[in-house]
Amino acid sequence: MARKILDSSVLVSYWRDRAGDSLADWTTADARAWANALIELHGTDAIVTPVHLEFVVGALSAHELRLAQAYLGQFRIIDNGRVLPRDWEEALRIGQRVPRTPYRRQLGDCLVRAIANRFHCDVVAFDTRFPR
Repeated sequence: MARKILDSSVLVSYWRDRAGDSLADWTTADARAWANALIELHGTDAIVTPVHLEFVVGALSAHELRLAQAYLGQFRIIDNGRVLPRDWEEALRIGQRVPRTPYRRQLGDCLVRAIANRFHCDVVAFDTRFPR
């Protein structure tokens, strides 16, 4: 797979496009299929721990959590759940850059970027404010 990771904005957007307004009729097999299609579309199965966490915390029911876990189970967490002190230091450095736009930086985005930098990966994100 390519040296890029998917941001939560990509995972969430694809999920919402597939699920529609209700998750009631969807199965874990559906969620796995959505994930595999997304992996194929972007040519990577890589995410980082903050992306995994951002997605999980969005679940509003036990059923939605099961679907989210099935979906996320298709992705590879490249940092193996280990966010290092140097990742936090890099996130702080990124966060202290004053943006050219009037939008504030987001903690999660800075941390995702920091971990991606450690692994020399690009980040695929739909958020136009995502730190570069």
